[in-house]
Amino acid sequence: MIDMYNAIVIGGRCAGAAVGAHLARRGLRVLVVDRSRFPSDVLSTHFVWPHGASYLNRLGVLDQVRAVTPAHTEVTVVNNGISLRGSVPEELLRNQFRLLHDDDTGITTEYFSVRRHVLDKILVDNAVRAGVEFREGYTVKELLRDEDGTVIGIKGRDGTVEHAQVVIGADGRNSFVARALGIEKFDERPRCTFAYWSYFSGIPDADAQIHRRGRLGMAMASTNHGQTMVLTWGPSEWAAEFRADVEGNFHRALGLISEEAADTVARARREERFYGTLDQAAYLRQLHGPGWVLVGDAESFKDQCTALGITHALRDAELAADAVGRWLGGETDRDTAMAGYAAKRRSQTAAAYYDYVCTLAEMKPLRHDELQLFAILRGNQAETDRFIATHVDVAPVSEFFDPSNVFLLNDTAKESSRDHVAFADFEATYRAYQQNPFLRVEAEATR
Repeated sequence: MIDMYNAIVIGGRCAGAAVGAHLARRGLRVLVVDRSRFPSDVLSTHFVWPHGASYLNRLGVLDQVRAVTPAHTEVTVVNNGISLRGSVPEELLRNQFRLLHDDDTGITTEYFSVRRHVLDKILVDNAVRAGVEFREGYTVKELLRDEDGTVIGIKGRDGTVEHAQVVIGADGRNSFVARALGIEKFDERPRCTFAYWSYFSGIPDADAQIHRRGRLGMAMASTNHGQTMVLTWGPSEWAAEFRADVEGNFHRALGLISEEAADTVARARREERFYGTLDQAAYLRQLHGPGWVLVGDAESFKDQCTALGITHALRDAELAADAVGRWLGGETDRDTAMAGYAAKRRSQTAAAYYDYVCTLAEMKPLRHDELQLFAILRGNQAETDRFIATHVDVAPVSEFFDPSNVFLLNDTAKESSRDHVAFADFEATYRAYQQNPFLRVEAEATR
């Protein structure tokens, strides 16, 4: 008789460790494998919004993260010098969790920027405590399938063979599961950002800042070890010129976006090398099939410009575990369970947010009407908070940017924006923002 797991999860970081823990708590026998060893880092900007923190709370690890990572509730968002400060409202968070899970327990309005070698180890240990069998340093060589093509297990590079009722791919953008099954990407969006970041000491712990000016963006967020992560990004078509002098252009970009932030970073001490990512093209993949399910970046990836990768991975892990758990627990049949998972993941709201992020990732200069909207929000805290919630996928994009709502907000926008520098000589400034500011630096470097 074949020894069989209920579920095998390939990939043991955020999505994989979380889905494994959820399934094990249902009394299922779960194996999670990962080729890495823990603790270890992975390329990530590692920001966790309040709904992500809420998922960590529902997993039972939020206090562990809080103990070593600064947490905040308010964030400052600055667009072409128009500054907004707010937070994600608790009631909107509760509404989202009720909609997705019929359950709003564990909600928190806190956010944090937690390094992956910290977070992933906490999640792995939590999964093991829940009853997951975890194998690190384990590389999957082959997916096993029966005569009908249904996935029934894995074969490791070390020759071990394991069987399961379902194999869950939580193995990231370059998913082995997706490649082995020939699952093609669709709705691909090649226009995206490049991003570079590093870690600095000597910057006091403070609320996160997110800035946008022209076609450039930057963010600062307190993280572990008394350090602050500083990130800058721009349109992918400027990446080659930026790479010609990463450190010089990093500081140049900060100066172009926010002189105050640039001065703060200039006085700080960089503690690590620069990290960068150039290919952040968005895509979707099929969510499930005979004997397999995808979660996290394996099934969908979006640009880093809204910093939602971890939060959405934790969301998907809970949704997928609920569907798989109800199927394997005999509450419903497989097709019904998986259809429910797909319906929540591919809802109209999810599609609208995917479009929203992909449009932002093109990093076009903000239009006059967009700046007017940000200007009027300065005098309306409730709508500022709703905008922040919309931006991070807690409130529906379609509701905030509905023409009737924008009309009401813009009704007094001209009055609010009249004295703001962002509107001075707007057309000339807009044209100037289209120019790549790193071309001159590259030319000088080759002399």
